Amino acid sequence: MSTTTAPARVEGTDVVLRRPTLQWALKRAILGFVILFVTVAAAATLLHASIDPDDEAASQAELTSL
Repeated sequence: MSTTTAPARVEGTDVVLRRPTLQWALKRAILGFVILFVTVAAAATLLHASIDPDDEAASQAELTSL
C-alpha cells in the first residue's frame, strides 16, 4: 500500500523531467517585469498622493523668504 496521494495509474509510470523552454522563460520574465512595474507604479502613486499640497506650498514660501 502506497502512502502517496497520487492515483494508482500514475505511480507505476516513469517521470521524465523536461528542461524549461525559451517560451516558458520569456513568459516568466515578462510576468516578472509586469509585477515589478505595477509594484513600482503603485508605490509612486501612493507616495505622490501622500504629499500634502499645502505643506509643499508653505515649504516653498519658506525657502523663498530666506
